[in-house]
Parts: sequence; structure tokens; C-alpha cells
Amino acid sequence: MATMLRRVGGLRRQPWALSFVAVVIIWVAIRVVSGKGTIETMEAALSVAPFLIIVGTGQLFIITLGNGNIDLSIPNGMAVGAFVGVSVMSGSGNILLGFAAAIGCGLAISLVNLFNILVLGIPPIVATLATGLLAATASFVEASRFSGAVPGSLRAFVSADIGGVSWLAIICIVFSIGAGIVLVKTRYGRSVQAIGQSGAAASLADVATTWVIARAYLASGVLAAIGGVLLGAYTGVALGMGDAYLLTSIIIVVLGGSLIAGGRSNIPGIWGGALFLSLLVTLLNVLQLSAAYQDIAEGAVIIAVLAIGGMTKAR
Repeated sequence: MATMLRRVGGLRRQPWALSFVAVVIIWVAIRVVSGKGTIETMEAALSVAPFLIIVGTGQLFIITLGNGNIDLSIPNGMAVGAFVGVSVMSGSGNILLGFAAAIGCGLAISLVNLFNILVLGIPPIVATLATGLLAATASFVEASRFSGAVPGSLRAFVSADIGGVSWLAIICIVFSIGAGIVLVKTRYGRSVQAIGQSGAAASLADVATTWVIARAYLASGVLAAIGGVLLGAYTGVALGMGDAYLLTSIIIVVLGGSLIAGGRSNIPGIWGGALFLSLLVTLLNVLQLSAAYQDIAEGAVIIAVLAIGGMTKAR
């Protein structure tokens, strides 16, 4: 009993570990319900989680800033990036040029966000939502004249795997390690967390808060655009393709043990959150629930997990 209590206490000190506990529980539940496919189920989750990891990492840096910082323009940034990027790829035959065009769109969206927030003083939740609506209009315009096709080599890449694990997942693991190093080991990462803990104290410590905030939003815009192009190559480019990432990019940050109020975050946790959500969708499909009941069940489970996580942190 004492050993068990010590282990529980260890989990409380490492909130991100709770997300992986949830992953194991739901993974086992899928096995029990379906009676098969244990390895295949995790391989499938690893094939779809990277898209959420990419956009979720940008969201994590912004949420860590605290003070209400959040990026609600991500879904439409993904759509615009996908339409523009794939159009350029198709027209020029150059994949790198297409990604550069998509990144340009992501930077443009971020600059509008920053103008609204830093210059006009609009709260981030309102500013990024408004920018997202502008990006949605742009995506409608692009969709109306879109006739491009995702290059076969890019489609093959996002679907390729080694030993059942997608190459994209492996690349995203390396990317996550790099993001974790930036967050924990660099001056910039420490500045992000310092601002989230106390913006006033960070300013007194000579942290260039405006520049730190700007870089976080620019990174989020770029990652949303890249994620949009990759998702478009995986599922096809379409209007509303990023809508599911509005809440999920926030949820995986919180499920992973980061504070929604900012100041404390970690990269490993977003992998736990992304895998949990991916497996949750699989479980609901195995149970053959209708779309309406799936939405209700998914929302209820997420609320329960967040509530449990909140109580754990409170202790």
C-alpha cells in the first residue's frame, strides 16, 4: 500500500504521466471491446496523432504565456495553408515551394493576430477568433478556384511507415524533443514560462515580453500551415478540414499536464493527450455509436479527465 501511495504521489508530481495512464486504460478498453487489434490500434493512433502534435505544440507555447493567450485561428490557418500550399505544389511541381507558400500564409495570419493583440490591445481569444474568420474567408476564396492535386510523393510520405510506425510520427518525436529542449533549456523557453508565471516580474527581469510573445504566435501560425499541408496530403484538402483542431489543440495541452492559466507546460504530455484523443475516437467507433452520441461521449470523457486532472493538481 505504501508503495502504491508513493507511485500515486509521483504521478501527481508529473501530471503529464496521467495522460499516458489514460492512454493505456483506453487502449486496453479497445482490446476488450473489439477482441483484436492491440498493436494495429496503436499503429493507427500513431498515424493520425502527428498532425495534432504539430499544431498542438504551437498552441502549447502560446498557452504557456498565460494572461489569456490562446490561438483560435489555427483551424482556418490550416485550411488556408493547405489550399495555397497544394496549389503552388501542383502548379510549380515543387513541393518545397508549396510549403514555403503555406508558411507565408501562416506568418501573415500570425502578424494579423499580433497587430490585433499587441497594437490594438484586443484580448487574444477575441483577436485570434476574428483573425480566424478572416482566414476562413480566404480559404473560401481559395477553395472556389482550387484545382490542384497533392503530389503523389507527398501523399506517399505521410502514409509511409517503418515497422508499422509512420515516418511522420518518428519525425514528430524528433521535433518534440527539439521543442522540449527549446522550452526547458533555452533562454527563450524559460522566458515563455516566466511570462506565464508573472508578466510583470518577467518585465522587471529584462525579458523582452513583446518579442517573446510575437515569436510564439509566429511559430503557431507556421506550424498550423505546415500541419494543414500534411493533413491535406493525408485526408485531402477541403473546407473545414481543420475544424476538429480548434478544441483538440487546446485539450491535448491541458490533458498533458500543462496549466491552462500558463506558466507551466511540458512537451511529453501533448503526446499523451494526442494519443488519448485518437484512441478515444477509435473506441467510440468500435462501439458503433452514432455521430451525435460520439460527440456527447467524447465531451463527457474529456470533461471527466480534465476534472480529475484539476483535482490532482489541487492536492
